[in-house]
Amino acid sequence: MNDRTPTRLEGPGGAYISDPKNATMVMGGSEWDGAPQIPGATLILHAMGDRTNNSLTFAEVTFPVGQRPWFHTHHSEDEGFFILEGQLTVTVLDGEGQRHTLVTNPGELVWGPQDYAHSYHVTSDVPCKTIIALTPGSTLPGYFAAVQNLELDPNDTAAVEAFCEETNRLYGLEFLPHIPLDV
Repeated sequence: MNDRTPTRLEGPGGAYISDPKNATMVMGGSEWDGAPQIPGATLILHAMGDRTNNSLTFAEVTFPVGQRPWFHTHHSEDEGFFILEGQLTVTVLDGEGQRHTLVTNPGELVWGPQDYAHSYHVTSDVPCKTIIALTPGSTLPGYFAAVQNLELDPNDTAAVEAFCEETNRLYGLEFLPHIPLDV
């Protein structure tokens, strides 16, 4: 996948229809609880910043049952999950590190502004299908393309630290693997 939103049809003034068959990524790589590249997820990128004057990134994402990444902070964009199927539980950390749990079900939206530490967990017994909106349009599709088949040993402290530093530098996405997913 390149850095341009694939289109099926283009119209004047930047209007277009997305091309899901050429905009789909299935995430692979190493699988462990808290993997940063969401292994097993299917992403369909309908709009990246290149097509929205950097206003919006819009994707359809299906997360597998049990999926949950490390806690992380987006430093460049706000993020919203609109739930179509399944259940997504989002845990947000406040300034004192206290956890706040937001359980979202089909037809509900969970929205989080940039610079808040959070993780999510598919807590339904079926995959969670969501629409994700990021504002402004962001570099995160490039991150997912770069880590699509990431093999990272979570026990290799130096490799995890290097990965986290590079991800923050390139994408403004700060992973916090030292924060336990469960308490």
